[in-house]
Amino acid sequence: MKKNIDLTTIKNFILTNALSENVMLMLHPSNFDKLVTAGKQKTKSICIAGINIIADDNNEINEGEIDVLEVKFN
Repeated sequence: MKKNIDLTTIKNFILTNALSENVMLMLHPSNFDKLVTAGKQKTKSICIAGINIIADDNNEINEGEIDVLEVKFN
């Protein structure tokens, strides 16, 4: 069974895991596409609660999963 990832799922994931702006979330491309289909323009990333969300272009994430990437600032 494939898990639907919507805006509420992302917000709850951010709150549950106490994530801050020093991470990025990566989703399976199909989950990312479904998340942004409400928008009219094609996009490569979106930002929710100060956290960027991108699609996995390397096929490392399974559908229905959310991966947390640490972002390092110089």
